[in-house]
Amino acid sequence: MNTRGRVARRLAAILAAATVVAALAVAWTLRPAFPPFPHSLSAPLPTRAISGTLDLAAWTVFVLLDLVLLAKLIRRAIQGTAGRNEHRLRHAFASREKPVVDGRDWRVHAVALAPPVLRLGLRSDSEPEPELIGQEGSALPEGHVREPGASADHRQALGIRLLGPLELTGCKKKQPRRQATAELLAYLAIQRRPVSRDELLEALWPGDDPRRSAARFYQAASEARKLLGDAFVRARDTYNLDREQLRIDIDDLDRLREQARDADEVHELGLIKRALALFLGHPLAGIDALWTESEQRRLTALRADLLERAGRLRLEFDDATGALEYAATAAALDASNERPVQLALEAEAALGRREAVADRYERLARELNERFGLKPSRETTLLYRRLLSQDSGETSRPAPTAAATRGSQDRS
Repeated sequence: MNTRGRVARRLAAILAAATVVAALAVAWTLRPAFPPFPHSLSAPLPTRAISGTLDLAAWTVFVLLDLVLLAKLIRRAIQGTAGRNEHRLRHAFASREKPVVDGRDWRVHAVALAPPVLRLGLRSDSEPEPELIGQEGSALPEGHVREPGASADHRQALGIRLLGPLELTGCKKKQPRRQATAELLAYLAIQRRPVSRDELLEALWPGDDPRRSAARFYQAASEARKLLGDAFVRARDTYNLDREQLRIDIDDLDRLREQARDADEVHELGLIKRALALFLGHPLAGIDALWTESEQRRLTALRADLLERAGRLRLEFDDATGALEYAATAAALDASNERPVQLALEAEAALGRREAVADRYERLARELNERFGLKPSRETTLLYRRLLSQDSGETSRPAPTAAATRGSQDRS
């Protein structure tokens, strides 16, 4: 507001206040007399007393309203003066080239500071660049750029974790207050596309009347917008998550798996370890919607495949003990998957544990029969027989005796 406008506003407030004061003065001179009342309560109330009481009440209301109006006018004039001073201060601070950091706002400026970088040793320009090291201590592929999620400030980025109990990062609250909000965010994160309101109502409350569940849905959508801000996108009747603003762990998992497929064996193991580190528990734990069951099976199968592949790489690097640990973890996730058991059989054979190979195969056969009524696959059975034949030295068996040969001829 310019100077003329502020002066005009202040003059208008002063004139209005003066008018109200004059009205109060006139009202004081015209104040009605106190009405007479009978000395006894049993006597009837005269008409003059009733009329005087009403006049007194009307005068009192008029005076009170004038006082309230006068107080507002005075406050408005005072705020106009304070607003002018505040505008001057704001203009003075805006004209500075650099902000002044004091003890009250140091956190605002400290957020923008980059974390310190520790550099070990000195190198000349002719020396090659050092390899980047992943989270698990393995080198990253050549030409690979460290992702934002691998740095220490990833915990402060706005995102959603689904590979375990649902958790929000970068928000004041790690968990939504409503269960419907958690299910809504998890469903949108899994779908990776705009989803209509009708589809969301059916996913969150299958079989319920949409007219009754609509109110709960809008409450969940409102809470999601408060938590995620502009990252929670609504376009007409569809809802989506802006993955440019959000860091979602299942996206990181897919990206690391894709990079591992194109890497060599050494770097592949490091990328797989980083992918496995994203799992903080059972996927989508705490989400009890019907659609989560199939998604939990899919994510658990991906985790078991990564464990089995990491164990294979360990076995190729002559680390049978490490391969056995990966195989045991993968087998515990999915009892019907025989590939971790095959890996465990090979690791036990590499360690020279012939009895352990036999015990593991017999345990697999017993569990498959009891739980599913099945037998081990032909591939597992052939592997088991081959490993036993290698351990028993099948090529060095003694030739059959003559008596045994005659006995076999007689039976034939």
